Amino acid sequence: MNEPNATDSVTQPAAAARQVRTWPLWVSFLIQSVLFGLSVTPSINNAVRFGFMLIGPAVGLLLFLIWALFACRLRAKERLAIVGLVAFVVTVISLTIHESVGLAVFLYGVPLTTIAVLAAVVLAQNAESPQRLSTVAGLLVIAWAVFPMVRVDGYDGQYFPQLSFRWTPTSEQTLLKNLNNATTDISTEWDPTDAQWPGFRGPRRNGRVVSDAGTLNWSAAPPQEIWRKPIGPGWGSFIHVSGRLFTQEQRGNDEVVTCYDAATGRLIWMHKDAVRFNDVVSGTGPRATPEYANGRIYTYGSKAILNCLDAETGNEIWQHDLMKEVDAQLPVWGFSNSPLVIGDTVSVYADGDGDNGLVAFHVNSGEPVWQVASGGMNFSSAQRVTIDGIEQVIFGDGNGLRALNPTSGQQIWSFRPEDWNGPNVCQPQMVDDNDFVVPLGDGIGVTRLSAQFKDDAWQVSEVWSSNRLKPSFNDFVLHNGYLYGFDQSILVCLDAETGELRWKGGRYGFGQMLLLESQGQLIVVTETGDLILINATPEKLDEVARIPGVSGKTWNHPIVVQDKLFLRNGAEAVCFGL
Repeated sequence: MNEPNATDSVTQPAAAARQVRTWPLWVSFLIQSVLFGLSVTPSINNAVRFGFMLIGPAVGLLLFLIWALFACRLRAKERLAIVGLVAFVVTVISLTIHESVGLAVFLYGVPLTTIAVLAAVVLAQNAESPQRLSTVAGLLVIAWAVFPMVRVDGYDGQYFPQLSFRWTPTSEQTLLKNLNNATTDISTEWDPTDAQWPGFRGPRRNGRVVSDAGTLNWSAAPPQEIWRKPIGPGWGSFIHVSGRLFTQEQRGNDEVVTCYDAATGRLIWMHKDAVRFNDVVSGTGPRATPEYANGRIYTYGSKAILNCLDAETGNEIWQHDLMKEVDAQLPVWGFSNSPLVIGDTVSVYADGDGDNGLVAFHVNSGEPVWQVASGGMNFSSAQRVTIDGIEQVIFGDGNGLRALNPTSGQQIWSFRPEDWNGPNVCQPQMVDDNDFVVPLGDGIGVTRLSAQFKDDAWQVSEVWSSNRLKPSFNDFVLHNGYLYGFDQSILVCLDAETGELRWKGGRYGFGQMLLLESQGQLIVVTETGDLILINATPEKLDEVARIPGVSGKTWNHPIVVQDKLFLRNGAEAVCFGL
């Protein structure tokens, strides 16, 4: 009779504990980390970055399931138990999260699950199956416990979530709680001809301020705060007419047009529409900036409500709901283009049925005047320009650029640049009587075009194109032959004649800027709300000073009227004396 082997008696219990293969999980986590890093790299095109952001968790989830079901070396019951545990924990916790956290759960839940399970099987490598499963369950709960505790208040330009403790009130909730709904006195002085900043980015939509003030030196004489007040969510900017500020905000279930006293910040009147738009990335509220002309305010809401209001009183003159009337297609980030008034027409981009792409209405009656077929998402605004001495409206869509007769809507010319890639987001910038620089798409680059009327026909050609200036939703300016703008989140200077890069520096996030033309200076607003004064020189980045502006994500354009700077974001507004 053979005697029992002593070695067998020692190794048999250990053999019951299955060794787990962990390297596939390490590979999965590494792949997810690389894709996440690419998704938050500002130099990469926004659409591509967004794709990386979504692909990473999808790939991670697929690799995790392959590992758990086929490659982990565990018995079938334990494999299924791990998958079941993950599904159970994810399901239970997902039922308790705030509605804003859904995307974050997908983006960050998969890598957290991967690292939690990896840590558990490494810690319990030599343990029995029940111990290993309990370790997996415990670490999963710890990893996922953060999700029910937070709220996502949108994402910044690099796609990082803006997290708040779930039970803290939002700035909008605080505003509504403290809001005095009584309408204030509208008998303030009113001069309908005093329109110093009548529309988006100023009178010519080029972000240029012309004033006689001397050169600013914020190091020696920083701007003085005159007033500051809470404001409803919204991503448009102010316009300034006769000592009043006009903008658009979200207040609860109402999208509102508001009028403030520019000197004090006091609310003068408010017009309401029962509309609420929210996007998980950009946040809540209207996106466009009002347009003023001849005593009236024209506004375009996030869901395509076009208003004509009496600028003095806020009384509604006429209104069109274009989602109902022409089947305007709601873009992923909401309707963002600002109305354009030229002569007797006001036009907006609708992406509606038939010919109702870019549509124009009579400024007095609101009756349709002309329509132009155009489709696809578009977040830029039609712009009035004069090319070769001929006034025209230019706008971009999925097919390229088009120039229209502002009175009839008849097409003057069309052109598709070689690297054109929508959606269109930013505004063109005129260089001279024939040439202009136009963005090629969201985070793609810019091109200089030349348009001339020769031999009874329009001839349009590309002079140069560059990917060294890649604006997203942050517009650029022109000064003394040089372009200043954001290459995604980094400030750059380009030679407008050649497209060559002169300098690059200053990481200000996805900010905005103004040109103080007479002073040769730039006022830059960072994505976090700081104000920076920069000397506009092609030699180098010459930052003069930085001061706090508003708190929180700031994608809104600032404005300067006389010696006052007005800035807002989705939570507060401020006025500085320069």
